[in-house]
Amino acid sequence: MTLHGAGVAAGRNPGRRLLRGGDPAGLLYGAIVSATALAAVSLSTSEAVRVAIATGAVLVIYWMADLYVHALAMRFEGDSRGLLRRLGSSATRKSGVLMGGLPSIAVYVGVYAVTRNPTVAAFSALVCAIGILTIAGYLGARHAGDPRRAAMLEASGAGMLGVVVLFAKSLLH
Repeated sequence: MTLHGAGVAAGRNPGRRLLRGGDPAGLLYGAIVSATALAAVSLSTSEAVRVAIATGAVLVIYWMADLYVHALAMRFEGDSRGLLRRLGSSATRKSGVLMGGLPSIAVYVGVYAVTRNPTVAAFSALVCAIGILTIAGYLGARHAGDPRRAAMLEASGAGMLGVVVLFAKSLLH
């Protein structure tokens, strides 16, 4: 079904909050980038602050690249504004990358503060990312009008990417 599927037509729109920011893809990219960066960085150091800062830096670099790509694409759509104006416009629409990546970093820092165990903190952050991907998959399917069963299958597929990252981290650790 299309974006205006049965879920929307019937007045039920479980994906509305996800779409409110206008960048659901950015939320997912942020969750994926944050999880993979966190998994990679946490392999090379057990210093929690270093892991959180490096993951945050990767997330910000990815966000800046996303802004630039969006601003450049605007030129091909006929936007004649200068680069700084297009970047500013992009920044207002592309915050989803940051919003999608911050929960995993926050979970890492919070779990580490409680357990003082960087491995437990890293795995908890990856589980958070899996949750974000799974929920987004479900909400996207429901928003498109899929019935609950089909939405659950979609959610399972979306969450599997996070499971692959978690499995890869456990193999490398």
